[in-house]
Amino acid sequence: MNLDKVPLGDVTFDLVNRTLTDKDGHMVQLRHKSKEVLGFLIENPNRTVSKAELLETVWSDVTVSDESLVQCIAEIRRVIGENARQIIETVPRQGYRINLQTTRPTRRRSLALPLAAGVAALAAAWVFWPTSPAVQPSPAPTSQARLSAALPGTDVVEAYLEVLKGRVSADRFDSSESLIAERHFRRAIDLDPNYARAYAELGTLFAVRFENDWTVLRDADKEKALYFAEKAAALDPDLWLAHYSLGRLHSIIGNLEEAESHLERAMSLQPHNEDARAYFGILKNFQGDAEGAVAILEPALASHPDPPYWYFLGLGNALFNTGQYEQAATALNKCLELAQNSPYCLRYLIAVYGSMGLVAEAEAASRDYASMGFDPSVGSIMNLMTFHNSDHRDKLEKAFRSVGLPER
Repeated sequence: MNLDKVPLGDVTFDLVNRTLTDKDGHMVQLRHKSKEVLGFLIENPNRTVSKAELLETVWSDVTVSDESLVQCIAEIRRVIGENARQIIETVPRQGYRINLQTTRPTRRRSLALPLAAGVAALAAAWVFWPTSPAVQPSPAPTSQARLSAALPGTDVVEAYLEVLKGRVSADRFDSSESLIAERHFRRAIDLDPNYARAYAELGTLFAVRFENDWTVLRDADKEKALYFAEKAAALDPDLWLAHYSLGRLHSIIGNLEEAESHLERAMSLQPHNEDARAYFGILKNFQGDAEGAVAILEPALASHPDPPYWYFLGLGNALFNTGQYEQAATALNKCLELAQNSPYCLRYLIAVYGSMGLVAEAEAASRDYASMGFDPSVGSIMNLMTFHNSDHRDKLEKAFRSVGLPER
């Protein structure tokens, strides 16, 4: 029984991975912003969410009109199909409400969550109880133990909910949201010290911080991150996320053989998980096999219904190393579209434009990089990047110099 997945008419929404599937299990395409709108509504079930709240949450970085929200709601309703307007209800002059499950008041009493967990945690607990025809739940559980029996990896309801809330914040790929996610994951561990997934989530969270320069005490944080990931693997050796976390962390540290071993283990445990496969492609590039990296990353991107920005970053990096500059520029511009505040995408784009002889474009990318508060000099950029292959390093350094970036 998977409590991460919420049935909605003709589709099922995976709240953790932000993916939609139809009744046959096939992926259903939905734009990123539409999925964010749907996810936020699901996180706030059975209450009217104002248009202003949705716009502020989903479009926090830009100013848009109500029409953008209206288009997202229309797209969500199209994929939901039958009864879509009853599931996603328009409340005139107020906003929208998602209507989920009619037996929640009974479940509210049975969960017996502490008051400090708040209304949001209770709402989340209701949402994650499945109602699909394939697995019909029995009438409302009469004790917390009955609900706990259905949870993956823990028997503590509150700990599970903390992990889910942490994932929502972590998936926003933002430094401040990363700190919020850490608090949720640590709270889950406080509630259940043997919850392997919570430790694995923390390890992965720190890996993302290292990759985005969001950490200050880098050496100390590496020790903590490895502790969390190793603890997860010790508690549950068959938890794919534990090995995925260890794979990413060891690749950052430079233990490439160890990273490869853990990523292969993660892929064997979750053969269809594109995150493990995509990062394995990135590892191949680190190892100097850029062509092999492209061969892995391109199908991973094609298979993923909504690939995150770092897939395109990894592909752009590998394409640059193989000399496929036009394709690299396309991938890196897509990376920037998805992560406008990521300096990584711009660093490689400067190098790609330089290698193509597009000096004006490289200079524009360099100015954008400086506007983020980074020093666009060869020495500064190279010091911020991690290299495991000297040829790749030399190629990148040469590209930066070709567009006239200052040495220091």
